[in-house]
Amino acid sequence: MNSQTESLVDKSGCTTGTMRSRRLFGQVRRGISDQKGVVALEFALICLPLFALMLSTLVMSVVYFTQSALDAVSDQMSREILTGQAPASGNAGEFKSQACAILPSYMSCSNLLVNVRSVSSFADASTAAPQLSFDSSGAVTNSMSYDPGTAGSVVVFELMYMLPVLKSFDGFAAATLTNGSRLIISTSVIKVEPSS
Repeated sequence: MNSQTESLVDKSGCTTGTMRSRRLFGQVRRGISDQKGVVALEFALICLPLFALMLSTLVMSVVYFTQSALDAVSDQMSREILTGQAPASGNAGEFKSQACAILPSYMSCSNLLVNVRSVSSFADASTAAPQLSFDSSGAVTNSMSYDPGTAGSVVVFELMYMLPVLKSFDGFAAATLTNGSRLIISTSVIKVEPSS
């Protein structure tokens, strides 16, 4: 061999290009087998979906808890209508005040809507959720009715609560209204008892 070729060959007979590729392959192999940052990387990949799942579970728990509380208030207030003890027509504010007095402390009276209407028969009683509309400040513009009926009347009583929730988080949107709230409804269809 000549002197130029001898400088490119090491003692084992490998050329410099082969030595470089062996060194590079060795570094890659050591890098792949290194386990130091695996836990941090795995947690980084799973933390956002995990936190999203925990947050959505918490939000839906509050929604179901609020639904249960609203049903309890609705049961008490529908009893007032059923027995004919509800304030007479035109006193919607007084009836709402009575409902607000028994709301749990975490529920705001300003988010409560009361709709009481008398219908001619059970067949005419619609329990479909109302379509609410809002002004620019987020206040409801729909007019709620209050007609508790008289003895023998069929009455549809809707107690609605606008629960403020997160608008959207990682594809999970708990809000059902355009003002960023979730509408929770408790509806009762009752026949007012005859007065004694």
